[in-house]
Amino acid sequence: MPLKYIQQNYVKYNKGNGYICCLSDALHATPPAADVFTDNIVEGIMERTGCPGIISTVSRKLADLNRSPNGDNDLAIKEYRHALKDILEFLNIVDYDQQHLTHPFLHVSFHGMKDDHYGPYGVEIGTVRGRSCSVEIKNWFEETLTKKAKQLLPNINLIFDQKFVGNESITYHRLGDGNRYQGFGSHFHTFQIELSRTMRKEYRPQLIDIFSEIIIDFQTTCVSK
Repeated sequence: MPLKYIQQNYVKYNKGNGYICCLSDALHATPPAADVFTDNIVEGIMERTGCPGIISTVSRKLADLNRSPNGDNDLAIKEYRHALKDILEFLNIVDYDQQHLTHPFLHVSFHGMKDDHYGPYGVEIGTVRGRSCSVEIKNWFEETLTKKAKQLLPNINLIFDQKFVGNESITYHRLGDGNRYQGFGSHFHTFQIELSRTMRKEYRPQLIDIFSEIIIDFQTTCVSK
């Protein structure tokens, strides 16, 4: 059965099954200047796990959702944050009195990079050098990803927080932006996933398997413990 989306002006989203505390998104999914195949990866993960997902429906040339509000993207950012809030409320894990989440929440955001950076099997994980997640979840994610990825893709080249460390905006869901957006506190953990073009084009099934397993493990290990 095809995924059903709530369609908005800048994004479309699916709230998931109301149980899995993870968001998978593709914020540069629409041409021109699209990170091709990232939307397919997100949809595959959603279908496998039942997690919510958000996919951009406008080009980053018009409004870049992976940036701080800058005047050109303000309406798009507002819409994206509304979709995120809708998802979190559907999961019933928001404590507005304390302005934080009641359960750990994993956010994996998929992007594309050229093969030139780390070769055809390159994958870089960015956390703005640890600011978009906790130390404990960062260590767990690196260990779990490394183990699962090497099993399915022995040639994978995993890099953590070196070149594509993540845009500052991915920290806002956890820490707030210093203005009107307060974020959701220390239970919110974001990882920006930069995938080489070869990985996106040739190894989508394996990537879907790897990150679906990580999401299921997160639910079991960190949420339902």
